[in-house]
Amino acid sequence: MTHRFSSRELSFLRNNIPINRVIETLLSVATGNKNGALSFNCPVCHSANTSINTKHNLARCFDCRQNFNPIEFVMHQRHTGFVDSVKWLKRHGLKPVVEKTSIVKKSNNHPTSIGQILPGMLSSLQQNATAAHANTSLTKRVSDIEHRLEKLDLLVKELRSLIYQK
Repeated sequence: MTHRFSSRELSFLRNNIPINRVIETLLSVATGNKNGALSFNCPVCHSANTSINTKHNLARCFDCRQNFNPIEFVMHQRHTGFVDSVKWLKRHGLKPVVEKTSIVKKSNNHPTSIGQILPGMLSSLQQNATAAHANTSLTKRVSDIEHRLEKLDLLVKELRSLIYQK
């Protein structure tokens, strides 16, 4: 049975899941910083002469002259077909990014999530097993809320893009 995806679904995956997140976080591809721009090893020719255009949400290899949107990058990196890559990206693309950060904002202007701050603030509660369980439960709930907010944010962006296309 052939799977069909709506053009809206595909457009959403191509345009609303940041390509740098697909490369760094979802696929754990080794990256570097070349002249202030993120670079990676090309999944086709393995060259490091690459760059990411966040404005157009594309990755580019200058040696093999290949552009990659998030779906294409998953296809090449995981050696899977289009349908399997879309399914994989749908399953993994909306999960919240978990980064080890401090309370201070980083230079990339991404705020630290409350799920990362909470364990440090509640460390005094971890003195007994009940408090540790409550802390774990609370952290999981906060993480779940952040995940839902991220989904909501992506849906709002998708709605905005649909409204402005008309």
